[in-house]
Amino acid sequence: MTKDKIILPGEQVSTTEELSPGDGTFEDNGIIRAERLGTFEVDQKNRRAKIRPLTSTPVVLRRGDIVLAKVNSVRSNMVIADVIHVTGKQRPISGDTNGTLKVSEISQGYTKDPAHEYAPGDIIRAKVMQVKPNIQLATKDRDLGAINSMCSKCRHPLIRKGNILECTNCGNKEKRNTANDYGNYDIHKL
Repeated sequence: MTKDKIILPGEQVSTTEELSPGDGTFEDNGIIRAERLGTFEVDQKNRRAKIRPLTSTPVVLRRGDIVLAKVNSVRSNMVIADVIHVTGKQRPISGDTNGTLKVSEISQGYTKDPAHEYAPGDIIRAKVMQVKPNIQLATKDRDLGAINSMCSKCRHPLIRKGNILECTNCGNKEKRNTANDYGNYDIHKL
C-alpha cells in the first residue's frame, strides 16, 4: 500500500497476522480496517497499523491537561468557568466545556472566599483534575491562576503592581490568585 494513498473508512489496510490495530483502525475478523479518512502508516516500533487523519481531530479534554478557562460565576464554595482552550492544541474542544474549581483547589493555602481569588470575566490557566462525570479544575501551582483580569468597576484591564492588581483607568485595586506570568504570558504558546 502506498504511503500517501487516501484510505476511506472501512477499507482494509492490513491483517492481524501482519500488524496490530492502532490509532484510527479496528479489527474485523482478522482484517484491520480504517476507522477514519486518512493516510496509512505503520508504527514500526509497536508493529501497529495507523491511519493519520487528513484533518486534525477535535480536542478531547484529558486529566492533566493545562487549559484556559473564562470565569462565569463565583459562589461561596466554588468557581464556575468555561474551558475555552487546551494549551498546545489548535482545534476547539469537543463536548462539555463547563468546569468547576472547588475552593480547596484554588490555591496552596487556605481560601475562605473564592470571590477574593477570582471574578467573573477572568481568564485563568488551570489543570484538569477530572473529566467525567464533570470537569474539575485546579489552580494550586505557581504557573496556574488568573492570566488576565478586568476591573470590577470599569471593566478595563488590571495591571499587576506587586501582589495587587490595579486599574490604570479608575485606580481601583483588586486581589486575584494570579499565575506567575500574569500579563506577560506568550499568547503563541497557548
